[in-house]
Amino acid sequence: MRGTIILNADVLRSQGRSLAAHASDLGSAASQAQVAMPATAFGLLNSYLPGPCNALAGQSASLLSAASDLLDAMGQGVDGVLKAFENIETEASAVLDGYEP
Repeated sequence: MRGTIILNADVLRSQGRSLAAHASDLGSAASQAQVAMPATAFGLLNSYLPGPCNALAGQSASLLSAASDLLDAMGQGVDGVLKAFENIETEASAVLDGYEP
C-alpha cells in the first residue's frame, strides 16, 4: 500500500512557532517551580510541610524542564523538515525552469 505525504510550509511554520512558544512557557513554569519555600512558610506547627512541598516542586520543575526540552527538540525537527522541504522545492523549481524555452 502506498500513501501520499503532503507538506504545507505554512502549517510547518505555524507548528514550529507553536512548539517554541510552548517550550518557552514550560521553561518559565519550571523556573517558577524551583523556588523553595522557607521552613516557616506554614508556621511553626506545620514546619514539616515545606520539605515535602519543596521536594514535589523540585520534581515538578524537573518534569517541566524535560517537557520543555522535548518541545524544543520537536520544534527543531519541524524547522529542519521545513528547511529540507524548501530546499527540495527550490531545486525542483530550478530544474523545471531549465526545461522552459
